Amino acid sequence: MNHRISRLGVGLLAALAFSAVAGTALAAAHPKHETAKKPPAKAKDLNGWGQVTWGMTHKQILAAYPKAREFEIGNGPHVRYLFGLESVRLGGCVYAVDFEMKKNALRRVTLYGLEASKECGDGADAQLVKQLGAPAGRQKDAESASAEWKAGHTKVTLRRSIGKAVRKVAPVVEYQPK
Repeated sequence: MNHRISRLGVGLLAALAFSAVAGTALAAAHPKHETAKKPPAKAKDLNGWGQVTWGMTHKQILAAYPKAREFEIGNGPHVRYLFGLESVRLGGCVYAVDFEMKKNALRRVTLYGLEASKECGDGADAQLVKQLGAPAGRQKDAESASAEWKAGHTKVTLRRSIGKAVRKVAPVVEYQPK
């Protein structure tokens, strides 16, 4: 997949992501501290993602994430122009993070997977279940699957392709206020 995303600074952004998103649902796992018999966590109250909360201004987001900037993702007719972080490694996969604003207030955070693989989709699902508990609902058909969690003030949705389409589309995780 040809992205117009510079890989420069990936290590710095990953370090920033790991330190900044410790309290978010999709955060880096620490395998040596996990046990196979540990029950899923109960859903907690999220009021945003990482160090941003719903309603923050553009300036406040830049204070929380100084590396946030405008960039584009995709190619051809599918180019998206985003304001956020170009490359963050979470749960074993690389994501572009979009801070969506409405009237200069944060209204949604979307993580676009940059790696199209079954492992990334399954890994994102497992990480969300571990941190938020069982999803409130799941939907599945021949080509796609989605799951939804309700975490206090925030709704978290994971969408991904399955079957033959898994190689074409990476997982997308969306955080938005309820």
